[in-house]
Amino acid sequence: MATTLRLSHRRRRITGVLCPPPARTRRDDSFNGRYAAGALRFVSALVLALVLCGAPAACSLPGSGAGSVVIYVNAPFASSRWVGRAGQQGAQLAADQINNRTGVRVAGKTYRLKIRTADTNGSPSQALANVRKAVAEKAVAVIDDGSTVTATAGAAAGAGVPLLVYFDGTTNLVSPAALPNVFRLAPPNDALAGRLAAYLAGKGLRLAVVHDDTADGADGAALLRRALARAGATPVVEVGAPAGAADYRDQALQVTASPSTAVVIWAGAPVVAGVLKALRTLGSTLPVYTGPTGEDPAIRAALADRPDWLQGLTFTTMRITDAAGLPKWVAFRLGYETLYGEDRLGLGESIRHPVVQPPDRQMLSYDLVYLVKAALEKAGTIQTAGGKLLSALTTVTAQGANGTTVGWTPDNHDGLGPDHVYFAVILNLNFQPVQDDPGSLAQPQIEQD
Repeated sequence: MATTLRLSHRRRRITGVLCPPPARTRRDDSFNGRYAAGALRFVSALVLALVLCGAPAACSLPGSGAGSVVIYVNAPFASSRWVGRAGQQGAQLAADQINNRTGVRVAGKTYRLKIRTADTNGSPSQALANVRKAVAEKAVAVIDDGSTVTATAGAAAGAGVPLLVYFDGTTNLVSPAALPNVFRLAPPNDALAGRLAAYLAGKGLRLAVVHDDTADGADGAALLRRALARAGATPVVEVGAPAGAADYRDQALQVTASPSTAVVIWAGAPVVAGVLKALRTLGSTLPVYTGPTGEDPAIRAALADRPDWLQGLTFTTMRITDAAGLPKWVAFRLGYETLYGEDRLGLGESIRHPVVQPPDRQMLSYDLVYLVKAALEKAGTIQTAGGKLLSALTTVTAQGANGTTVGWTPDNHDGLGPDHVYFAVILNLNFQPVQDDPGSLAQPQIEQD
């Protein structure tokens, strides 16, 4: 039976354990709850003190500061709120911890980390302008959702600046030979599609595949099609869906007219929500599976007035943690919710209980900041020109927010593989590991209310 992570519902400040976060401006944030921390029912205060703050000296600011280094988060904050904010929030949490503990120590000097954000708004040209600005400000790295990396990698490479991808799984984003400054810490589409194809083929389903016209949508669908063919489960129909369409009734009609017994939607969150709504409006009860965007809170928000339509939606994504890494994840979540509060989803008055989005995607940008710290310290310089930082990134590792050791090698700039993939199903607006896949069943069940 899956382990369940429980946080106390008594909202209180934990004093004497956590380092106080730096002063922050008030955010206009419908996902964030009140600034508070949850007390864990089964994790001792000693574990929290050691992991989140360390000894008292670790809570003090490092002395002899030599200035600061900048990391940019370049992401679609306006057009894809969850994806953008996950990049910023995880990075800021890591930077705050590092600044409050040791700082970044390079060549006998101590530097503070500054996180700056730039909104791509989903536009490659805007993303390129953002990266050029980051280069001009001598940023040491750009943390990126990945959707515009093919347009920005060259500008960053010319200055030796690494682009660190935390979301997009498109295959051709990562190539040590062609794009030596691009590194990814997110499951690539081949790993996601391969695991999903094997899972679905075992069910004997006749599949309809719907994908949007983004690079990620086309790539995910192509990889899924090939993986299904290898498993002897070729899709019965494949349907394209333009991103940004007003509705997806035509795509839903193509699916319902086919002999399919289940649907896979590999697309952005608005397309997933639109196709699912169209299917259910037509009376279809076909089970629906998606790529990682199935977790996006925007889908549940879009269909909050019909939670029954979301029941059973299953998605493939990265696993949050395992039993061995659970204490580390617990400490990370507590640190996150101390800084930002709970990410309560605004699902309307029809939902009688709160739904809390766990900070799982935030883990990746958090881990990326720790990898940058390690690489700067190994390179012995805060200058990106000359390639020392890029070289160091292929040799350093860090302990991730979920206890997993993360890093890259000179020949592999993908930090996560098939063993980091699991399947989750939405039930009563929360998601939990599926019960019919051994790898997923072994994952702890994370509390979300």
